[in-house]
Parts: sequence; C-alpha cells; structure tokens
Amino acid sequence: MKYRQIANNEIEKNEYHRMRYALWSHHTEKELWDEMEYILKGKNFYKNELSWTAFVVVRDDGKLGGFIEMTLYPELNFCDSKPVGYIEGWYVDKDLRRKGTGKNLVKIAENWLRANNCLEIASDVELHNKVSQQAHTALGFNQSHIKDNCIFYKKSI
Repeated sequence: MKYRQIANNEIEKNEYHRMRYALWSHHTEKELWDEMEYILKGKNFYKNELSWTAFVVVRDDGKLGGFIEMTLYPELNFCDSKPVGYIEGWYVDKDLRRKGTGKNLVKIAENWLRANNCLEIASDVELHNKVSQQAHTALGFNQSHIKDNCIFYKKSI
C-alpha cells in the first residue's frame, strides 16, 4: 500500500466518493460529490479555512482503502497556535482497520501540517462514535471540550 495526496482522476474520484459516502451517509451523494470537487480543485467552501487537502491509502490493485481530509484554519479558539490543522474527515475501509492504516494517514497529515507552519492538529468526533474517540486517544489527542454533540480534540505536532 502507498500513502499520498489524492489524484484528480475518475478512478480515484469514484473511490474517494465511495468512502466519503460510507463515512457521511446522512448527506446526499450529490452534496458529498460537490464538496469533493471543491477539495480536489483547492477551493474553500466550508467556513473560514485557508486551504484543503486529502491524503489517501492506495491499495496494490490501485483502488483506495482510506482517506484523511485536512484543512488549515487561521486560528481556532481552543488551540494555542496559529495556523491550525484540522481533520475534517478520516476513514479507513473495514478490512484495513486495526492495521496501522489510520495512524499512517494521521502521520502524513501531521507532516503536511508541519510543512505549513502548524504546531497543533485538531479534530472532532460525534459523541456516539466510540471507535473514533478511542482512535484519537490512542494517537495522543487530548479532549478539549464538548459542543453540539461532538467532542473536540487537539494535540501538539
């Protein structure tokens, strides 16, 4: 398997969309596709973010097995440094879980954030998502606060 920034080609776009919909099935497929197109074109669309990027896991057969979407924010009120990196989405296919795949995606994201002058990485997890909470804790994230049915995390990088 390889880890790298996503390529903007039809095969990877379809695979990336498949995984985004698996993670956020409460959204419409069109909504997720439109967001994905913005991310791949480097266009901001969400809040006051400075930029977006996505890293993927590429299987030996060329299909994708996971992704992490990252944003840079000029600042976040619960972080001490500026700018701040933020995990907007983090997904690994079931057959690749508990094998270090998610951890490797976070490491790649942290390297990208360091190259973009970030000293912290932040994230949020829905209160019901115990698996993601455990993953964040295992990777050294500390709980910052709870708001709007989400736990917010941060850690120094």
